[in-house]
Amino acid sequence: MIRAVMLIKSGGRVPKAVSLGDELKHIACVTEAYAVFGRYDVVAFFQGDDVKQVFEAVSRVTKLSGIMNTETLIEGQGNKDADEYDRGPFS
Repeated sequence: MIRAVMLIKSGGRVPKAVSLGDELKHIACVTEAYAVFGRYDVVAFFQGDDVKQVFEAVSRVTKLSGIMNTETLIEGQGNKDADEYDRGPFS
């Protein structure tokens, strides 16, 4: 299992960010997505069986209308050995 987080800029309009978050929830591998306040407008969480599956979902998201910029953080495999691995927003 591979997990990732995507930070998305959509132009700073709250209704647009909320709508985009709702749209993202319908994409395979997206486990959560919602509007946020700060440097980014939307955050999306991904989970897939392997890197290829997560990469395909991330690629689909980047092609959606209204996305200006993204930053994606993919989990490092070495993290699975940590005692706290099963805690946090993905557990």
